[in-house]
Amino acid sequence: MRDQQPVQPRDNFAPIREQQPDEPGNGIPPASLEEEIVEDDELLINLFYTNFHFAHPFLVPRGLYFSQNYPPFLRVVVHLIGCHFSGTACSETLEGISCRLIERARSDGNRGFVLVQAMLLLSIALHARNDSNKSVSMLSKAVCLAIDIGLHRKDHALIYGKGSPVLEESLRRTWWELYVTDGFVAALQQRTGFRCYAVETDVPLPCDESMYVEGGFIVQPTTLSQFDGRIYTEDELRFSSFAYRIEAVRILGRALAIAGIHDIHRDQIQGIENALAAWPHYLDLGKVEPIDVSGEVDNMLLQAHMLIQYTIMIIHFPRSDLIDAATTTASDIPTSSLLPVYSRSMHGVKAVEAAKRLGDLVALQNSAKKYSPFFLSGLLLSSVVQLSACFLRPSGFQQHYRDRLCLITGLLRTLSPVWALARSTWATINAMTLEALAKNNELISGQTKSLGDSAIDVGASAAELSITDFSWMGLLTWDPGE
Repeated sequence: MRDQQPVQPRDNFAPIREQQPDEPGNGIPPASLEEEIVEDDELLINLFYTNFHFAHPFLVPRGLYFSQNYPPFLRVVVHLIGCHFSGTACSETLEGISCRLIERARSDGNRGFVLVQAMLLLSIALHARNDSNKSVSMLSKAVCLAIDIGLHRKDHALIYGKGSPVLEESLRRTWWELYVTDGFVAALQQRTGFRCYAVETDVPLPCDESMYVEGGFIVQPTTLSQFDGRIYTEDELRFSSFAYRIEAVRILGRALAIAGIHDIHRDQIQGIENALAAWPHYLDLGKVEPIDVSGEVDNMLLQAHMLIQYTIMIIHFPRSDLIDAATTTASDIPTSSLLPVYSRSMHGVKAVEAAKRLGDLVALQNSAKKYSPFFLSGLLLSSVVQLSACFLRPSGFQQHYRDRLCLITGLLRTLSPVWALARSTWATINAMTLEALAKNNELISGQTKSLGDSAIDVGASAAELSITDFSWMGLLTWDPGE
């Protein structure tokens, strides 16, 4: 499976018990288990938890991983993700095994929450591997199974949590991670809604990350109704960063419902704008910034800020004067603009400010590998908006735009050996930057003002960068019929 000799499984790794026919448990029938043995590779598991788990923390904490006796179809997905951070060429084999084991579990009638977890992890990994079609398909299967087994109901965690507060929390987090992922993928797919948003849920909100890792749970987790009521009460309930991330996706869900409507009333846009503007005002005092006093980045809050700025962009960019400028970079790719609610220039100002704020978030995280793969998609739209502003106002390609794009492309350059999506996004932004520099009369021959040291390769051509491999203009086209 990989060049490195795998670490032998721990002594306490007991065989998976057989799943009961009507039980949404976590096993698969022994007959299938015998066909494919997946030995635990502790290095890959550690790489998964060190790099990826921070951005998508719904499996149990690292110290409890082995005690869960996860089935092979989940363990191999963990190996697949960990492999991407190992520098070894093992991912193609592991992807094939992951897909095969998951499909076998589904065909064997597995209806367990662990299968939902495995499909969710694999969907995110496939997105990062720049395989959008497979990713969306796997996510759809995960959402359907989750709703079928009642993962969106609070009783599910109580029934199948086996009396373990950590496992109950893991189940709650699985639903909410699915909710967040479903929402952001819907935005990337330019859909007007997502299934998790349309389903009524009473699952309590996740606790803070430190409490999850340490196992110090509150007896009664907070609820959505308590979260919504925080605006009108003086009760000092504290909510997790994960909860604010969920709220950001809830606002995104509202925005998606109207994002593609041409003739929309100003009040509808204003209502969502008010929710977006109010969001940071109701953060707990200790969560005003996505970084704490010790310098540690709060990954959940960082993603929440990204989602807020992303939502602002998808509302305003298609209604702005920037969309016309963007079409000049790829005239063969159709784009659509929506009727403005304010002046088109005002929509442009709002979109650019959001793009800049999203880009500035890159400077906060010390380790590039800890970013969610979805953050890369946010950076692409941020770059599109900023470069569109440069096309519209060539003299506006100022140093702050240059510095921010250097930071973004530097991050993508660092992540390019890890994720195919980073490589593709990096190439796309480079190609767009070339065109912006050319229009601004700043394409020079590698001397003063060169951006080469910052990973923007002004010497490459658009053809060399394979811009057709990733149609960035697709981000600018909103089809209300989809």
